[in-house]
Amino acid sequence: MGPLFVSHNPLGTRASALILAAMLGVASSHACAADYPSRTVTIIVPYAPGASTDAQARQIAKGLSQRLGKPVVVENRAGAGGRIAASMAARAAPDGHTLLFATLSTLVLEALLRTNVGYDPRRDFAPITLIAEAPMVLVVSSSLPVRSLADLLAYARKPSVNLTYATPGPGTAAHLLSEMFKASAHIQAIHVPYKGAAPAFTDLLGGQVSMMFTTVQTAGSQIRSEKVRVLGVTGSERVPALPQVPTFAEAGLQGVDLQTWYAVVAPAKTPGEIIARLHKEITTVAKSPEFIRFVTTEGVVVIASSPQGLAKRIQSDFESVERLIRETKLKVEE
Repeated sequence: MGPLFVSHNPLGTRASALILAAMLGVASSHACAADYPSRTVTIIVPYAPGASTDAQARQIAKGLSQRLGKPVVVENRAGAGGRIAASMAARAAPDGHTLLFATLSTLVLEALLRTNVGYDPRRDFAPITLIAEAPMVLVVSSSLPVRSLADLLAYARKPSVNLTYATPGPGTAAHLLSEMFKASAHIQAIHVPYKGAAPAFTDLLGGQVSMMFTTVQTAGSQIRSEKVRVLGVTGSERVPALPQVPTFAEAGLQGVDLQTWYAVVAPAKTPGEIIARLHKEITTVAKSPEFIRFVTTEGVVVIASSPQGLAKRIQSDFESVERLIRETKLKVEE
């Protein structure tokens, strides 16, 4: 009988099994990343076809498809302020084949203003990139006797004046920004919510409401034709599409700095190698002359941030909006 060899395992059978499983998991992750993408990639958009968010997502999908060598399709899942789309994306397999074209509303506002949204934006998603941001402008009805922000504040403080402000609905970026404006300017104005930006803007044009925060894309042509007056823009710099319009900080009003933005995220636990690949390809598309030309005419500024940059932006906006809600006691009906 030959010698008996007994293996010595100081870690124990269970510990060894766990280490082996972890090693196999890492190997599997690398294999998945190497084969990625293996099929069609879907970008879920929280809004209906034709909206500005949808248009940007389709431009990204077109360029990303060329760079990945696989079809990249847009799936519109509108409704509930973006909660339907975000919940669907959060539950998708974390393999990089389902992405969410997210906005300030889906990743910040909905989670702070509503209960039981069905997802946690900071826990359930892996940031990929902040693609672009869209400063918002304050426009007033041409029937108002004001031509500057200073004029508006003086007019609003007259005892006989009752200002109104339109929004696309409660809890939207325009609603939050309007409340920021009121708090910073120490003025009063009555909220008039609508079911979307288009009907709200129509009533602004008709003089049924006094003012409105909106995007350059929505108001640009009406501003140029002087059917509405623009008094200020959010952000730290003037918008190239409206170089004559001062920022609120330039006009002497601090704390009015909320901007809408567009980002791409993946389900949490998507392998880091896949996130890195997607970041590289999506930011390359976002920095392309074609995409920049497409969004710049609408007052949108390309950012193409790192995943860490997007995570910081989400956290920063969470803190500022949370503070606003606390200070103004803002509530949104479910």
